[in-house]
Amino acid sequence: MKKLLLATALATLTGVAVAQTTKPASANQTTGAKAAAPAAVATSAAPAEDKEKKDEFVERLFSEQSYLNAQIVDKLFTFKFSPTCWAKFTDPALTGNEGGFGAMRYWVRYAVEYGKREGIGDLYTLAVDDKQVEKENRPMIDDMIKKLREKLSLTVEAPMECRGKAYTMMMQYPYEVLERIGHKTPEWSPKSGEAHFTVTLLPTAKDMAVKISPDGKQFMVSGPAYTDAYSTADKIYNGMERANKNR
Repeated sequence: MKKLLLATALATLTGVAVAQTTKPASANQTTGAKAAAPAAVATSAAPAEDKEKKDEFVERLFSEQSYLNAQIVDKLFTFKFSPTCWAKFTDPALTGNEGGFGAMRYWVRYAVEYGKREGIGDLYTLAVDDKQVEKENRPMIDDMIKKLREKLSLTVEAPMECRGKAYTMMMQYPYEVLERIGHKTPEWSPKSGEAHFTVTLLPTAKDMAVKISPDGKQFMVSGPAYTDAYSTADKIYNGMERANKNR
């Protein structure tokens, strides 16, 4: 009887030992997987950092440009940049259209022109130079931007290091998209009635690509991060043209 109890106890202890030995191995594997994941996106800013940087950028637009420009960027545009791309985009030393601050005048203008074409109305008739009148018009501006947001949005994804041509490409691709919809002729109007763009820079990409969702509302534009693809503007335009009801 004693031998049976002893054997049973040993078996139980052995099972516990095996279980205890197995559990840490599994936990270590899980921990290792979690630890390895950030390495793939080491250059990407966290969503909270993107929001903080954008809020600061929008505040500067409001203080130094206009309420309209600040609201268009805040409500219609989303930026997902690496820390180095944010640094370049917001660098006050980059004057004119080279920096993000100056470039927004054009990005906003094309978005406003697109909204006018799509029946939203002309936001520039409300965003007047008279500060008091402009302030009184803000509720109407907000309402029109809300309607425009249902028809148009732009997300720019630049997770890579902004070295070499990367920053230039990061600014060029979305500019080409917005210029096409808000300035170029024939007028561009989506068959679906909505155009939500995601522009992504890919370090491994060799050429431009434009993909359109089955419902015709989502446009995924991707291109090389560090090289200038041949006929970049034409390839973006031609890709978008597939969904243009005015073609």
